[in-house]
Amino acid sequence: MANRSYLYTASKELTQLRDVSEWNYDIPLFYKIVLGSETQMSASKIWNFELPIVIKGDFKNGLKKFYDFLDYLETQQDLDKEAIAGYRQDTLDFFEKYPERALDLFFMEGGEIFDMTGDVTPIEQQNEALYHEIISISKDIDDILNQKPDNVFDFKHTPWLQEIKKDINALSVYWTYVTYFSFNKS
Repeated sequence: MANRSYLYTASKELTQLRDVSEWNYDIPLFYKIVLGSETQMSASKIWNFELPIVIKGDFKNGLKKFYDFLDYLETQQDLDKEAIAGYRQDTLDFFEKYPERALDLFFMEGGEIFDMTGDVTPIEQQNEALYHEIISISKDIDDILNQKPDNVFDFKHTPWLQEIKKDINALSVYWTYVTYFSFNKS
């Protein structure tokens, strides 16, 4: 097993999915942000697992939340503005180059990541915990964007923000037109 998380875009009916990203050994922060609009749990399209082990969210609003958050972070002192601009530009470039991937939903398969510790915590419980984490991050970002504090790190003391404070690369993006489990022909 490759131990990756996979991000796709999908039609509302989940009849069409397109590869957009994969990440080794983790579920990256940018997935958690783009999945943060109209977030729901769903059944896997990769694994034959009866319980929901997928997270999906609205594509357009999730991507807007990511862009708006990056714009806000550029106003913050002591953050690498070039890196932030690079994450935005990489994202813009990817969806400009592959406009057919701008579908209705983001659809994240985390089963391989969850399976690494599935003998300790059941996969479906890990997915539910991730779902709640995404909801929490989304609410934090909404609060931040509504209030636009001068110093975000004084405003919210959450672990995901501390990751960004410690290393801006916590927001790194990786977009790709093909993943190991490809749905590009769906």
